[in-house]
Amino acid sequence: MSKYLTTLALIVGGIFPIIMDVGNTHLLNPDWESHARVHLAWMLSTNFLIFLLGMYLLWIKEKEITPALLGLCIHVGFVISSVSMPLYGGASVGQGLSAPSTLGLPLNIFVFSSALIVQLVALALIFRKGAST
Repeated sequence: MSKYLTTLALIVGGIFPIIMDVGNTHLLNPDWESHARVHLAWMLSTNFLIFLLGMYLLWIKEKEITPALLGLCIHVGFVISSVSMPLYGGASVGQGLSAPSTLGLPLNIFVFSSALIVQLVALALIFRKGAST
């Protein structure tokens, strides 16, 4: 079960942002500074590479702890960026866009926080059964 939960968390962190952010609301948004687009492309490609590495370790090498920790890094990183938005003038959705929400939370915060919980559950299951790194 923990392998499937980690897979889900890695997909949410490594694939979903590409689907959602490569378009004119984010990466190709003409109103964004060109340097900000470089940072988004960097984040998207880094998360995708972490996803690939995690999937390789999880399903080919039969390791569980390291891929789960990689997934945890993606999702904790998102939480850090969300919590610290007031420090750098961030927003959960782009200017002029409506913020879809679930349970009173912006959708992206809900999805990534949920994936964080999924990854934490997977880690608890991994440690409980004493899986390999």
